[in-house]
Amino acid sequence: MKMGWWVVTLLSCTLVTPASAQTPSNPPPPPVSSDPDFPRGKISGLVFGDVYYNVTGDPNHVYTNGADALPANLDGSSPSASSPAAQPKLIGKDLNGLQIRRIYFQLDNDLSIRVATRFRLEADSKELTSGGKIGVYVKAAYVQVKDLVPRGNLLVGMTNTPTFENSEEFWAYRAVEKTIVDFRGLASSSDLGLNLKGFLDGGHRIGYSGMIGDGTGQKPENNRYKRMYLSVPLRPIEDLRIEPYVDYEDFAGNGDKALYKLFLGYELRRAAIGAEVVDQVVHVVGARNREPFGISLFARGRASEKLGVFARYDRWQPDTRAANRIDSDLYVAGLDWEPFKDLHFMPNVEATGYRARGTADAPPHHDLQARMTFYYRFSKP
Repeated sequence: MKMGWWVVTLLSCTLVTPASAQTPSNPPPPPVSSDPDFPRGKISGLVFGDVYYNVTGDPNHVYTNGADALPANLDGSSPSASSPAAQPKLIGKDLNGLQIRRIYFQLDNDLSIRVATRFRLEADSKELTSGGKIGVYVKAAYVQVKDLVPRGNLLVGMTNTPTFENSEEFWAYRAVEKTIVDFRGLASSSDLGLNLKGFLDGGHRIGYSGMIGDGTGQKPENNRYKRMYLSVPLRPIEDLRIEPYVDYEDFAGNGDKALYKLFLGYELRRAAIGAEVVDQVVHVVGARNREPFGISLFARGRASEKLGVFARYDRWQPDTRAANRIDSDLYVAGLDWEPFKDLHFMPNVEATGYRARGTADAPPHHDLQARMTFYYRFSKP
């Protein structure tokens, strides 16, 4: 019995040791901190265009070397505030074809947590080479310094202007048509300058975007004047957006112009409604002042995950101070089918009706274009 007791005691001492004395045979390595992987880049872009047919328009076609002199697409820049009673250039009746209206190729490069760059090229069917082919130009080229001030980023270079950046995003159908300020040629979507944008509060309810730019868009500076932009996007509640906007610019001859805009947008569960009101005052020394005015109402919704619908109405007055002028009404409506993510087919119609005021003569025809718009995005990290 004593011998058995000693054997059990010896085995117990050998196999059981205090926990403090136990050490793992392969302890895990200590944690190692590593810096983020910089620089890192991303390539992205988009393409949109149409298959179109002009149902109504000017039937009087004039050809030069086989090319039709009448425009294929509705043009919002005519009549303008400088000639409010001028006859607009109607689209050519029965013109049809396939067109690419925009191509973006974009490179984003993060140099560090706080510094990033963007370079974007655009091919636009209105910007042609000397040989008449679709041209390519620089649409964006800037450096962004994040959190230069609390919740505020500084962009330097060719950067988006705040004029219709937010309203265009809310409208969501730039592939179909520009927003009213862009469509009427009152401002450019990008400009060379400095842009400070961000939020005044941590909840991102009160935003701001202030910019000083050349005022020449994608063209080089050609005078000593600058254009100053300011927008204040507000989000008092989650689904409501309010954005007052103003910009001001001097120009040669001691004249100046100021653009005032108010954007409202409200998100519903499966739809959204929006409105823009724009008023520009142009002071010209030694000539009559001009004041173009417009209002845009639009709505979009989702019938299902893959099917959407949209509609829009614009009322445009090229110069409210001119008794004799030609006002116009723009109508846009269509469907949005998205069979795959970021690929859209959008059958739509776009029409313009003209209203004569005073002694001006309205065009004998209205414009109506039927289109199948296609749109897709791509990206590669």
